[in-house]
Amino acid sequence: MDQMDDEILSMFIEDTREHLANIETALMDMDRGGADIDEELVNTVFRAAHSIKGGAGFLNLNNIRDLGHRLESLLHLIRSREVVPDTRVINQLLAGFDRLLSLVESGPASDAEDISQLLAALSDITAEHLSTEQRAQAVAVIAVTLPGGEVIFQEDELSLRQAANGGKNLYLVEYDLIHDVQARGKTPLDVINTMESSGLIIDCRMELAAVGDLDAPPVNRIPFYVLYASIVEPDIIGYLFALDVSRIHPVPLAAAPPLETPAGLEAPQAAAAPASGQAFGPWLLVPDPDGTVMRLPPGASPEAGPAREALLAALARGKAASIDWNDAAPLDAAMLQVLVAAARAFAGQGLALTHAHGTPRAVADAAARAGITPEALAAVGLPPDLFVAS
Repeated sequence: MDQMDDEILSMFIEDTREHLANIETALMDMDRGGADIDEELVNTVFRAAHSIKGGAGFLNLNNIRDLGHRLESLLHLIRSREVVPDTRVINQLLAGFDRLLSLVESGPASDAEDISQLLAALSDITAEHLSTEQRAQAVAVIAVTLPGGEVIFQEDELSLRQAANGGKNLYLVEYDLIHDVQARGKTPLDVINTMESSGLIIDCRMELAAVGDLDAPPVNRIPFYVLYASIVEPDIIGYLFALDVSRIHPVPLAAAPPLETPAGLEAPQAAAAPASGQAFGPWLLVPDPDGTVMRLPPGASPEAGPAREALLAALARGKAASIDWNDAAPLDAAMLQVLVAAARAFAGQGLALTHAHGTPRAVADAAARAGITPEALAAVGLPPDLFVAS
């Protein structure tokens, strides 16, 4: 902590104040909603806890990171409708976020405070709603290592599996604060915010010990490690962060649970055909004898996770499919990745995947933002001029 940059700490405190500015109102609204949760509201509160935990991990503020993690775990169960946000749960969350803000305001001195009772209370509520298998996963520790075997993170198995739900891939990403961050005019918090836009940071830390001392040969790098979950596939993840793929390491999870979506868009061996009008988030899958239409309602925002699930269901039918975009909003990198994987998967089975009513240049614009060339798109059967207004 002695070498922590004061400017980055100030930015972290200011960001936290912004995240928590309306948190009490949001939590009270969740309480009034009961079992009928407002997903957008819950996601907003979840992201607040998650972002604060990520910044605290980088700054090595252990109490803040641990409290953020406990809040995040309980909110995850609310998001998945395993916990109803009743008055008891909301009061505990209010107490947790109130203490979280006070810890952040204290900066490095926060690690001297005793928050053990608060952590235990949050853990108890969470544990009440876990299955026997999940409780075992919550205490099982998994070491996340570099290819050479060096342990970078030690995480509970439950957190890793929750982060990987929805078909996300896990990565251990190696940044160099000197060349990948500072030399590009960025701060570590900029990197964190960029990564959060296309996935979920599970943990992160800076490794100052790797710098060595003056008696050792100069290293000229400061490692910054990020444990990351994203729907973006390994073959294009390097484009997303402008890093060499040799510094992005997939993290395998053995014996994946049934809820976890396959890493690619390979068709399940025994997938059931989708029912007429089956919904996947905002997407509607409508099968007919000649193929499957995957439709987005007018004005809806494309969501990569549900789109992946809908495409898997369409692929399982073994027939051609068409995506009706209905003049959708611009795509993000995660949605673009799903389209690339889908183009490969359908072509691999000799099936057509076509598109209709798209936003002009949506694919090209999304690719440009991710640093993917038109040639790279064409190579996987996804030309940049694919979407034309009709």
